[in-house]
Amino acid sequence: MLHIFIPGNFIPERKYITEILFSEFLGLNFVLNFHKSENYKIVLENHKSIIFEEHFFSKLSEPENYLNKNNLPEKITFCRNKYIPENNIPVIYGNNYIRTDQDGINCGIDIFASSFFMLTRWEEFVIKEKDKHKRFPEHLSFSVKNNIHERPIVNEYVEMLWNMLISLGINQERKKQIYKPIITHDVDFAFKYENKTSLLKEIAGDIIRRKNPFLIPKSIQNYYRTKKEYIKDIFDTYDYLMTISEKNNLKSRFYFIPGLKPEKEVRYNITDKRIIKIIKNIKTGGHIIGLHGTYKSYNKSESFETELQVLKNIYPDIIEGRQHFLRFSIPQTWQIWENAGLKTDSSLSFYNLAGFRAGTCYEYSVFNILARKKLKLKERPLIAMEQAIKKKSLDISDFFDTFVRLSDICKKHSGNFVFLWHNNNFKTPEWKEYAKKYEDILKIIS
Repeated sequence: MLHIFIPGNFIPERKYITEILFSEFLGLNFVLNFHKSENYKIVLENHKSIIFEEHFFSKLSEPENYLNKNNLPEKITFCRNKYIPENNIPVIYGNNYIRTDQDGINCGIDIFASSFFMLTRWEEFVIKEKDKHKRFPEHLSFSVKNNIHERPIVNEYVEMLWNMLISLGINQERKKQIYKPIITHDVDFAFKYENKTSLLKEIAGDIIRRKNPFLIPKSIQNYYRTKKEYIKDIFDTYDYLMTISEKNNLKSRFYFIPGLKPEKEVRYNITDKRIIKIIKNIKTGGHIIGLHGTYKSYNKSESFETELQVLKNIYPDIIEGRQHFLRFSIPQTWQIWENAGLKTDSSLSFYNLAGFRAGTCYEYSVFNILARKKLKLKERPLIAMEQAIKKKSLDISDFFDTFVRLSDICKKHSGNFVFLWHNNNFKTPEWKEYAKKYEDILKIIS
C-alpha cells in the first residue's frame, strides 16, 4: 500500500488530482495523508519515497484565488531524465531538477498542478476572450502556444511516475489500460435535401463556395430524384458507416441533434419519421445513439434537459454525446451534463486543430472548479475530427498520415483514440476524394 502525503490546503483540488493519477489512471491502492510540508511525498512499502516539489497551490490562499490570469503558466521548459517515455517531458509548473539516491527520488516537476491545469481546463475559465461562436479560442491555449497540443502531457506524467515507482520497487501492478478506437459521427445534417430551401442553399454553394455554376443542373436533378426516392440521399450514409465499423470489429456512435426547428443550427426535425427509422436501424445493428446538444444548450440547463427528453422519448438509453459546434463552457457545461444524469461527454476537443486539449487520451472524471468537487461525469476527449484535420493538411496523404500519427500516440499510451467523421462528409465534391481514405483509416486505427 502506498502512502501519499499532500499539503493541507486546497484539499478538494489536491485529492481530485491524486485520485485521478493514482487511482483512475494507474489503478493503485494508496492511503492519503496530510502533512505540513509544502511538497508531495509518495512512500512505498519498502519505505523508499518520491518527493515532488510543489510549485502552485502552496503559493496561494484559499478558497479559489488561483482562478485568475496571473496564475497561468508563463513559459514552458523541457526536462530530460531516465524515467520519461519521450526524449523530454514538458514542465508546466516546476523545474528541471531531479535527483535519485538510495532513499528515493526528488523531482522538481509539479506533476499534480500541471495535470490539474490540463484536465480541469481552468485556463479556459480565466481567459475571457471568445471566438464568434463563444468558444474558447484555441490559439490562446497554453499547449497550442507552446506547440505541445499533439502530446498527451498528462499521460506522459503518468508514465514517468510509474517508471519512478517501478525503479524504487513498488509492490503493486498497475491497471491494465487498453487502446480503443472510438468512432463517432455527429449528425449535423441528417439529409442533404430536406426541402426546397436546402436546394437553394445547394445552388448558392455551387456558385459561391464551389465557384462552378455548371453543377446547378446536377443539383436540381439530384434534389428531385432524391425526393422521389429514385436515388439515396448522399448524406444517408448510416448503413455504410455501420458496415465499415463492423468489418473492423468496432461500433459507430451516432450523435443526433434533438432540437426542433427553427432553432439556430438545427437542420432537421428529430421527430421526422425518417430519423426515427434510422435510429431504430442503428439500435437494431447494435451501434450507439448519443446526444448532440444544440447550439444554444451548452450553457442553458433548462434547454438542455428539454432537448435530452425529446431524444429520450425516441431512444431512452442516452448516456453519452457531444455538444454541437464543440461549444463548451468550463465548468458549466460539465455540470449541466452531470445534472441531467448523463455519463460521458466527448466535447472537449480543438475545432481547428487535432490533438489533446485536455492533455490525455484517457477517459477521466471531471472536476467543477467553482463547486470544488469531483463529478460522476466522465470526459472522453475527442482527439481527431476530419474537418479540422482537412483544414491543416497539405494533401490527402498528409490528411491520412495525421490520423495514423495520432492513433499511434494513443496506442503507445493504451488510451482512447476518439475519432469524428460526420455522416455528410462523403459524397460532396469537397469530400469525395478524402472519403476514399475512410475505410483505410478505420482499418489502420483498429
